[in-house]
Amino acid sequence: MGERDNLFLIAEDLGKSKLTDILSINESWDKYAQTVIIAEGLVMYLSSEAVHDLFCQCATITGVDSRIAFSYIPSGRDGRPDAGRWTGLMLWLQKAAGEPWTWSIRPEELSRFLKETGWTDGRGQGQSSRKYGVEFYAVAMKSTRGVMGKAK
Repeated sequence: MGERDNLFLIAEDLGKSKLTDILSINESWDKYAQTVIIAEGLVMYLSSEAVHDLFCQCATITGVDSRIAFSYIPSGRDGRPDAGRWTGLMLWLQKAAGEPWTWSIRPEELSRFLKETGWTDGRGQGQSSRKYGVEFYAVAMKSTRGVMGKAK
């Protein structure tokens, strides 16, 4: 990729460290800058509390017109992650690999979740939420109203 003045890659375990703590000690981070956060292949491995907290933290450490692009596993009627006809096998494989899916959300509940955490669902703004394989990909925009929940 080469070096870019506006690209910073930071490797951290967000299940063990808070994003706000990581970025508070990074001199190059500007919490008022328009930012794009990518959380691809991440949230399904975190607890519900950790996902809610992560989205709240992202809203507090980014500037106006920021975006968060993320993938998620949809929930089935039973509240478990839903991989269609492969659900049982996928849940078993993920657990056997030591990476169980612990968070999922029903697509129709996504807007409410995003609003609670300081984001606006991009689907109402010409963005899309598309399914590829068993995952949905979505984009949310930073809400101008601020974070409804608390970033811990």
